[in-house]
Amino acid sequence: METLRSRGITRDDVWQAADSLLKAGQRPTIERIRLHLGRGSPNTVSPHLDAWFAALGGRIQDPQGFAPAPGCPEPVTEAARYLWEAALQSASASAEAALAQREAALAEASKALQQEREALAQERQVMQARLEGAEAAMAELTRARDDAAERAARAETAAAAWQQQAEALRAEHAAALAARQAMQNDFDARRAAWDQERETLMQRTAANERRMALELDAARVAAREAQKLVEAERKAAVERLSRAAEAASRQGSEMSRLGQAIAVLEERVRQRESLLAEYREQAGAAPAESTAAAGTPPRRSRPARVALSVGKGRRRGRGL
Repeated sequence: METLRSRGITRDDVWQAADSLLKAGQRPTIERIRLHLGRGSPNTVSPHLDAWFAALGGRIQDPQGFAPAPGCPEPVTEAARYLWEAALQSASASAEAALAQREAALAEASKALQQEREALAQERQVMQARLEGAEAAMAELTRARDDAAERAARAETAAAAWQQQAEALRAEHAAALAARQAMQNDFDARRAAWDQERETLMQRTAANERRMALELDAARVAAREAQKLVEAERKAAVERLSRAAEAASRQGSEMSRLGQAIAVLEERVRQRESLLAEYREQAGAAPAESTAAAGTPPRRSRPARVALSVGKGRRRGRGL
């Protein structure tokens, strides 16, 4: 409802309200005009009020701008003139104050605008730098996209090759599984045959062990019998050795006596030979020398035969 009424506010309504406020000694403002009219939005009142302030100087210079209507009584005219002058002074002061405020606000707005322009310029530089960085990043992303597309194409090619290799490996794996199954079946058959053969060998081994145990028992019995025979033969051999040692001892004693006899005979032979040599020197006869020489060998041959028999007896004793 207020929106519809604010749309109905005209320039004359705002100007009349401003004149009334000025005549009442108040500075016209947007809020006061809205309170005076009882309606209106700031956006509607503000441009009409600005137009009123813009035309206020010309209206002040025109004496008839705020003059009373003709035919008014003199006191009213004097009061109106007094009010006019007061309003003129108030309006001048208000206009100057409003102008100063507007200039200050304009300066503040200009300063804020300049700061905003500088901020916008800085922001523009930042945005330009960001835009350049974004363009560079976009170019880098484009190159990365192209590289990724190329790598993807290579990866697809490699994946196709790997797929073919995988299919080949699957076929090889299936063939290997079939070969392993065949080898397993063959191994199972051979193992069954080996188990049967091992059972047979174990039975044969058990039979052989029983036979060998029987043979070993028989061999032990035979060994004990042989040990008895060997012990008997050893005792007989010991007896024979004892008898042979006794015989050898007796033969040694005899050989000692024979040796002594041989030594005596040899001494006698040397004595006779020396006597014969002396005799030959004294006799000087050849027949006698030949006779003596012919009779000498038989005497010397007997000790030789005795020595030979003694040597044989020694060798016999050593053999025993």
